[in-house]
Amino acid sequence: MTSIYTDNMVSRLRAEAPLNFEKAKMLSREFGGTVTPNSVVSKAKHLGLEYIAQTRKVASRDTGPTKAAVLAEIRQALAMPEREGDLVKSELLTIWGNLSD
Repeated sequence: MTSIYTDNMVSRLRAEAPLNFEKAKMLSREFGGTVTPNSVVSKAKHLGLEYIAQTRKVASRDTGPTKAAVLAEIRQALAMPEREGDLVKSELLTIWGNLSD
């Protein structure tokens, strides 16, 4: 299988190491758009060049209570035994019985 990366392109990758995504975008444009930034990152990793991954942003919005917290509150409100995990059939029947009253 032949590579679309020329020796000059590989030399540029090595010269820019360590790479990050901004450098990968810059190199992609420099290479005339023949490769994507993700391709540049993949090639750099394949060549064993250091790549500094982007840091992911933590969700900034409040997503509300967790499923475990909601289940704990349901069990407490209906005087059901405390335990971890999803509701079992008997617990669902207890909840249904309380809803239909």
